[in-house]
Amino acid sequence: MEYREFPDERADEFDAFMRYAFSPAEGPYDPEEADDHDTIAETRGLFADGDPVAVCAHHYFSLRLRGADREVAGLSAVASPPEHRRQGNVGRMLRESLAEYRDRGVDVSTLWPFEYPFYAGYGWATASRYRLLTAPPDQLGFVDDLIATDGEGAGAFRRLDGDDYAAVKPVIAAAADRYDLTMDWTEEWWRERALQGWNTDPFVYGWERDGELRAICRYSFDDDADDADDTVMRVSDVVAADDEAWFQLLRLFRNHDSQVAEVRIRAPPDAPALDLVEDPRAIDCKLRAGPMVRLVDVAAALEALDPDPAIETAFSLSVADPLVDWNDDTFRVDVAAGAVTVESAAGGSDGADAAVDIGSLSQLYVGYASVDEAARSGGLEVDSGVAADLRALFPPRTTHLREGF
Repeated sequence: MEYREFPDERADEFDAFMRYAFSPAEGPYDPEEADDHDTIAETRGLFADGDPVAVCAHHYFSLRLRGADREVAGLSAVASPPEHRRQGNVGRMLRESLAEYRDRGVDVSTLWPFEYPFYAGYGWATASRYRLLTAPPDQLGFVDDLIATDGEGAGAFRRLDGDDYAAVKPVIAAAADRYDLTMDWTEEWWRERALQGWNTDPFVYGWERDGELRAICRYSFDDDADDADDTVMRVSDVVAADDEAWFQLLRLFRNHDSQVAEVRIRAPPDAPALDLVEDPRAIDCKLRAGPMVRLVDVAAALEALDPDPAIETAFSLSVADPLVDWNDDTFRVDVAAGAVTVESAAGGSDGADAAVDIGSLSQLYVGYASVDEAARSGGLEVDSGVAADLRALFPPRTTHLREGF
């Protein structure tokens, strides 16, 4: 077995893996009919005797983590053909991927799972949630009482394109101040991911006030409806600098009431809407689990924290990691003068001040879960004294990772 970069000249094989894994109903992959999509991912494969038995893709991007933008590895396109499944190939490829991330100095990995229990078994855990709002467009009319809808105060909507990257950046920065795990878009991501879709490019609009962009949204229309009266507007992404900008986007969606019967919006987990509509039963609000996260290197990740200088503590932490042995250890953690130092502790896990599985520790790290929630779920065992120190070290954050990859 050899884990290595997938050769460019064998890209059709990689695409065939993707077709079988994620779109099998479309039939065998035909390179003559393939769409030519640019990709910004690095492809990898696990090879046996020169032939791939499993594949994946790596994305590297910057996410807001506890007030600072840090490089994170996004894992995607994990696939194995049926003749090579249940042979441990995917597990080995995931282990090799983490080793590659570690060599690169990346401490956090994230992914969108096809199945949560599958990746939970390898140490990933839910990192954020989002709201899926579904409503007839006329139910969004409540925004007229909250924002300006005409005159200078109403601002303006406009279609965005690749040349709007500089205008987009401040909106992303404002979103990062509201939600941890916000991605700091590069221009390449803006042009190739935000403005493009896999099968059909979305409409991408912005709302600006006084010439300054304050909100961005991506949407498309469901063309599978049996009747024009059943057309659905699917809003796949919204980025709003503040609540006013969010309500202005809702106004844009409401203004499609002559074209669509329903609007479906992937919204932030705390986006205000349900308690503001005229008929709360006319709008469906579901809280959905988002992507998953796991620490690549526990010691390096903890030492990268920037804790409050007032926190002074020392404790032993036993970590259970089912995939990589460098994390499956007991660590001595010292916090003082705004810095964290970590080293392997002698004596093993017996008598450790706290014991945690890698998934729960990852959730604490990014702020998705509190110490009390991690203990309640069974992922963390800790005595009351050390629990107080962990609460100070890992205060909860509002997380919202929107992008697919």
